[in-house]
Amino acid sequence: MKTWLKIVIAALMCTGIAVMSVLYAESHKHVKTLKAQVKEQSAIIDSLLKRRMTLLDVELYVTDKSRNIVYGRNNKGTITMPQERKYILEVDSISVKSGE
Repeated sequence: MKTWLKIVIAALMCTGIAVMSVLYAESHKHVKTLKAQVKEQSAIIDSLLKRRMTLLDVELYVTDKSRNIVYGRNNKGTITMPQERKYILEVDSISVKSGE
């Protein structure tokens, strides 16, 4: 009976050691990929920091002379019209020359 107990304990220990070594290998592989990602991201961040920037001060002045004309003789009720208007200013980066 004692020999069976020793065999079972030895088998459990061998299984535990095998599982722990596989887990260690997987975690080591994952750490290596994370380190490679950090190196790649730091290289990208450094290249972005070294890039020359062109700053533009852009102002948009708009005079809105649009009119809403409603023809409704002898009609009763209310007509609601939105008063908000959206104006978009687009700056093409190709047409902007850097001051070198």
